[in-house]
Amino acid sequence: MAHYRNAEGDEMPMGAGDARLHKDERGQWWVRIGLRNHRVSLQPLDGGQWDVRLDGASDTWSIKTLRETLMERMGIEEGAADLSLELRAPMPGKVLKILVKEGQSVEEGDAMLVLEAMKMENVLRAGMAGLVANIDVEVGSAVEKEAVLISMAD
Repeated sequence: MAHYRNAEGDEMPMGAGDARLHKDERGQWWVRIGLRNHRVSLQPLDGGQWDVRLDGASDTWSIKTLRETLMERMGIEEGAADLSLELRAPMPGKVLKILVKEGQSVEEGDAMLVLEAMKMENVLRAGMAGLVANIDVEVGSAVEKEAVLISMAD
């Protein structure tokens, strides 16, 4: 007996023109699109990627969160924040709020500044614990990508 499921995994009756997932008696998966069945295979790979095969044609897919997708589109690498003594703008934008003061001690991950970019408010956080030495921008300042916003003491 064939089992057809929708994207949420609920069993569904077949309808003309619908795509349904089907597992046969041998344990192989098929997707039925309209009146044709297509063999489907998914195999997990290292690094959160998947080998996806449809009728023998192979491709590598990766599942990303909305945040990862947006950062990739803006050209920002997730692990790009190094442990330098400077908090830099990851993208062009406008400084909305400065959340620290010169001489203030901060811990890694503390919110330091709010930068508006692409109509979104982005909270920039301390990459390491330390002491705020210099605030190099003012509220309302327009900044370019990689501009130094806040400098930390040695």
